[in-house]
Amino acid sequence: MQTYSDTAIQTCLTMKVLFGMALRQTTGFVESLLRLVGLDWTVPDFSTLSRRQKTLAVNIPYRGSKGPLHLLIDSTGIKVEGEGEWHARKHGGPKRRVWRKIHLGIDEETLEIRAVEITGSHIGDAPVLPDLLSQIPEDQEIGSVTADGAYDTRKCHDAIADRGAHAVIPPRKNAKPCKTVTAGAMARNEALRAVKYLGRALWRRWSGYHRRSRVETKMHCVKLLGQRLMARDFDRLHRARHTRHGSCGISPSGERGASAFSRFVQQSRLPTRR
Repeated sequence: MQTYSDTAIQTCLTMKVLFGMALRQTTGFVESLLRLVGLDWTVPDFSTLSRRQKTLAVNIPYRGSKGPLHLLIDSTGIKVEGEGEWHARKHGGPKRRVWRKIHLGIDEETLEIRAVEITGSHIGDAPVLPDLLSQIPEDQEIGSVTADGAYDTRKCHDAIADRGAHAVIPPRKNAKPCKTVTAGAMARNEALRAVKYLGRALWRRWSGYHRRSRVETKMHCVKLLGQRLMARDFDRLHRARHTRHGSCGISPSGERGASAFSRFVQQSRLPTRR
């Protein structure tokens, strides 16, 4: 039986991410916060946080938008090991550099993160798109999926069509029409014909492809929390990154700042000291 709930562990790890602290510092910080509000609650020690982080089911809160979901997808790299490019070029450093790729799907209207995947740097963008779509509840209507040309594959278009959504993905410059007869292939062929008829610049304006810049803005917000990860174990790294994404969102009540944190702590149900 677990002494602390997942919400309690996620609360502590969120504080760790937001203020860039080590696990021991996080434990003392949360204890101080609880004393300030007059609560005699126990706090998970650093070893408990480290152990539970590996299997934590991180909850990324969202309010959702009205009407169909318009999903914007992009990916970026986060460094796990190795010095920065400038430092390595100027002072030298270990040749070993390890990167992880973060794949995000955000709501165009609210800019909330709705889907996230962490992969190795050797994994391409396109194979991850079906996994991102699977994180959206089946009863959630998806209006459109917007992504860059790296996702211009038959499997991506089929996955989007299977959810009844419209794909806004620019065909690659050397793209050829798909010969297979599927809903995704037909939609891609229509986009290819539209690009050839209108030209790429006009197609971008006509299709609303410019909206994809919003997910790039979200990526910048995520990187403001740090562009490196301290965890080396992949499972812990995966949960650490999910915790960062959760801290970038808005609480379900729409609150921000201190009021949102207060409600989050109240919901964590940390056990009282006996």
